[in-house]
Amino acid sequence: MNQTIPPEIVKFLDKIDSPVLLVKGEPGSGKTIFTLQYIADQAEKGYGIYFSTRVDTKSLYSQFPWIKEKIPPENIVDATQSIMPRRMEIPHILTFSSLPDFLKGLYTLIEGKKNMKTHPIVAVDSIDAVAHYVGLPIEDACAKIIDVLKNTGTKTLIVTEKTERTALDYICDGVVTLKREAIDDRLFRELVIEKLRGIEIENLTYYFTLHEGKFKYFEEFRPIELTTFTHEPHPPIKDGKGTEFHEKGLFSTGSKYLDEIVGGYRKGSFVVFEIDSGVPPIFHQPSTTVENFLMQDRGVIIVPCKGLSPIYYFDLYTVMVGREKVSKNCKIIVISEEPQNDQHEPWIIYTDRDANHFLETVNKAIEEFKKEEKDSILLFFSFDKIESEFGPENAEKIALEVISKTRIEKGLCMGTIFPSTKINIRLKEMADYTLKLFSKKGRVFFYGITPPTVIYNANIDFTESHPKFYLTPIT
Repeated sequence: MNQTIPPEIVKFLDKIDSPVLLVKGEPGSGKTIFTLQYIADQAEKGYGIYFSTRVDTKSLYSQFPWIKEKIPPENIVDATQSIMPRRMEIPHILTFSSLPDFLKGLYTLIEGKKNMKTHPIVAVDSIDAVAHYVGLPIEDACAKIIDVLKNTGTKTLIVTEKTERTALDYICDGVVTLKREAIDDRLFRELVIEKLRGIEIENLTYYFTLHEGKFKYFEEFRPIELTTFTHEPHPPIKDGKGTEFHEKGLFSTGSKYLDEIVGGYRKGSFVVFEIDSGVPPIFHQPSTTVENFLMQDRGVIIVPCKGLSPIYYFDLYTVMVGREKVSKNCKIIVISEEPQNDQHEPWIIYTDRDANHFLETVNKAIEEFKKEEKDSILLFFSFDKIESEFGPENAEKIALEVISKTRIEKGLCMGTIFPSTKINIRLKEMADYTLKLFSKKGRVFFYGITPPTVIYNANIDFTESHPKFYLTPIT
């Protein structure tokens, strides 16, 4: 799950002879970190050369300590014109008043690094500043630098803050643009591959973060068949008596990541998950919270999302906690007018399409769990399903009653809503927590509306013995 530089870009820089990649983007878009990340990932020790017009060595190592092994101090060069150089603890200071002076110093430094096995990776950050110092148009300065580097076998990354299409796009072999935008007033980042000469581009767009000062792109979520997964239940995040959660009147979300973000859920609260189209079904339910309740032998009552069968939920939670825990602690309500055979699974409860009868069924299930002395009960209702079966007015009535009961009994009520759900606004007004999930090109993202949070990439790692849910912030 450690995705750094997109594979098409790595392949391009490996395959093309003396490739030149233009890295475009406005200030703060991540160009410098992207460039340093590529050098740190791909250059052999001591063969990454960084020509800086932005920050000195001390500042670079302070912000990005992970680059020091691959880019030693002597390979960070002040690529600016300066009679009195900035304070930089490096032996290489290129001072120049003309481009030939710069090119001569550049060529000498590169030749000193070459050997029979490898060629240096060179980054010029930024070409805008170099052109300014030598008094030439950016396109002319870039073309002359490329002419020199093309004869050295060097892989070159040239950084520019010009985001519009210019002659630089045609001079360079490859072009990528880094962008930062706002989604609901929250930072979101994307990398767009404009061209990579000689390479088939599978993904034109990558979404990424600069979390912890490193460039990392988000991979597509790839679900697996639940029947192929061998489960191994893991210990819950305990939040009962004697825990800090209990002392604060909270339930754990069941995820250490979510606990850090929202601090847990207050007992008696109502949590809304607002889910956009394109989000995979496995994200349509608060699986970590349900798992945590089941593992602590608490009661869970589920109304499935529209289009998902109760078997899907049973199989999902069986993978996470085992069949015995699900059968014992979970009840799934199926809304149906058809008469049902008495010989059905004990975890399935049938109710007809009458709102009052539905509420009676829910209350009966709650009372059965109380008789079993469950210390807390989680109600997870998919309001798209409830609304489609009972209509908006009755769906709101159901919501009011179950939320009121939850608040009185200090349990937890969670509900999912979708763009088509007509009572969205009313449910969000009643919610103590509102969490949003959306999808872009197979990637799933999450953020808190209440409480407000940054945007996170949400993913599940199925490679271990237990599915691991994790969130990575976009910073």
